[in-house]
Amino acid sequence: MTTALIVLALLALGVAIVVWASRRKPAAPPAGPRETDTAWNDPVTPGPAPTPTETFTHEDAPPPPSQEPRP
Repeated sequence: MTTALIVLALLALGVAIVVWASRRKPAAPPAGPRETDTAWNDPVTPGPAPTPTETFTHEDAPPPPSQEPRP
């Protein structure tokens, strides 16, 4: 009978420790960015249109790589 009481007391102590450890609030707030204005919902404005020299066409495409084996 004494052994059963000791086992029950140890189980109760274990449950109390788990409950106490899992219900404690953190001492400090979680660390994170302090920036509040992240502009995630600001409207996106398109940039300037590319000039003809900035566009890529087949006429000014680079030549294909050679198929020769490396030395």
